[in-house]
Amino acid sequence: MTDKTEKTTETTLAGTDVFSDWDRLLDTPPDDFNPDDFFVAEQGQDYWESLFQEMNFPGMDLMAVPYLPQAGMNTPDRHKIFTRLSRDFVRFLSYHFANNLRSAGVTEEGLFYMKRGQIPERFSVHLKYPLDYGGRLDFDNLVFIQNDPFHELIHLYINRQIIGPEGLLTPAQLYVPTPPGKIYVPTDLFSGSGGKNKQDRSVVAGYSEEALRTIAQKAMPGR
Repeated sequence: MTDKTEKTTETTLAGTDVFSDWDRLLDTPPDDFNPDDFFVAEQGQDYWESLFQEMNFPGMDLMAVPYLPQAGMNTPDRHKIFTRLSRDFVRFLSYHFANNLRSAGVTEEGLFYMKRGQIPERFSVHLKYPLDYGGRLDFDNLVFIQNDPFHELIHLYINRQIIGPEGLLTPAQLYVPTPPGKIYVPTDLFSGSGGKNKQDRSVVAGYSEEALRTIAQKAMPGR
């Protein structure tokens, strides 16, 4: 029973088919991977701000972070630590932020598995800042987020800066879409709460009514 649970957890933590928070997929890229679909030649801040608006990251901030490589820890070690940290993180969220998780679309069954340290289907634990760009392996740098479309969009945006025709790039400055808080709840963006919170008022710029309905449906508990 223990072995079966462990395998299930590892599978759950694998993330999306889009390039994940770990560059291990670069070693064995998908059969249909084409770097030209990701890489954009070096551009200035105006370009990346424009792309950020075009791709639409509701409620997120665009942060420019410098390259700060961390020595003394290889990718497998980082992955092991991240896996353990993610398990502790989702357990913590399930006991202290259950209502927020429900608002984000987590079902009661999903909450049950989160209390066991597993990540529900359609969600990921995401590093807000990459480890070589000022990010740390701690709770403050983690966010629980829906894969489709939000987590995937973040990585599609970042991949345009770090994945080139010859492999992984290390730009001196990286532009990173950054979700607020520990749980990214897209429904908060059009809840009409009227509060002073910036996220409450950032609302729905650039979203069609059909897109909003789709997001709301995906975020509904039980979907």
